[in-house]
Amino acid sequence: MTVEFFDSHGHINAPQFDADRDQVVERMKAAHLAGGMVIACEESEIDGVVALVRRYPGYLYGAWALHPEFEVSPERPEVSLERILHICSQPEMKAVGETGLDYHWCKGDLTWQKNRFRRHIEAAKILGKPVIVHAREAEDDALKILIEEKAGDVGFVLHCFAGSTECALKAADNGGMVSVTGVLTFKNAAALQETVRKMPLANLMIETDCPYMAPVPYRGKRNEPAYVVEVARKMAELKGLALEEVAAATTANARRFFKL
Repeated sequence: MTVEFFDSHGHINAPQFDADRDQVVERMKAAHLAGGMVIACEESEIDGVVALVRRYPGYLYGAWALHPEFEVSPERPEVSLERILHICSQPEMKAVGETGLDYHWCKGDLTWQKNRFRRHIEAAKILGKPVIVHAREAEDDALKILIEEKAGDVGFVLHCFAGSTECALKAADNGGMVSVTGVLTFKNAAALQETVRKMPLANLMIETDCPYMAPVPYRGKRNEPAYVVEVARKMAELKGLALEEVAAATTANARRFFKL
């Protein structure tokens, strides 16, 4: 049986891949990836993601939300519920996200950010699609909103997870998933590694969040989906499981979560 991996969160639509995007997809296939998610974070990225996903049907899948880092401006007006529904109802879009809270880049009164997050969750529930959550230095507050809004009814994933083990387990108890990046392979990631040891495998996914956070031994290079194999390898080591078991489980989790 061929081992298959799935990159549950990446940005190969980003300009960093303009010169060799098709070759990146070929390397995904060579690395035994069953597919991957391509995430758009603002309106200007939507057409590109839809076109890319259509070029690789049944292999690449899209998701969209107005990213929580983006404060309202003339260039980026606030997104309405109707607009989210219009974009995310497209068959190429398998999830609403990444949406959530960001306390790293955004300071002050973040009521606008929380309202936007709730609006995206509402859209996901109407569409029956899961929510991809960005929660940077805001994991506990994001989870509180997810529970209040009953996002577990459609499923949610705390992507690029960097919160506490307690938060991860609470997410799992409330219908959520946790997805980890190449950070898991870093020497200074002891807390995240402990979280992965304690999390049920059924609630874990793997991702690259490329082009950022390339795993060891590629650290410092442009990340790409093929490198998600190293995240799975580290997860297998931490949990004392065979790589094949982690690959099969995380790929099945992603297919189930995104309804692929």
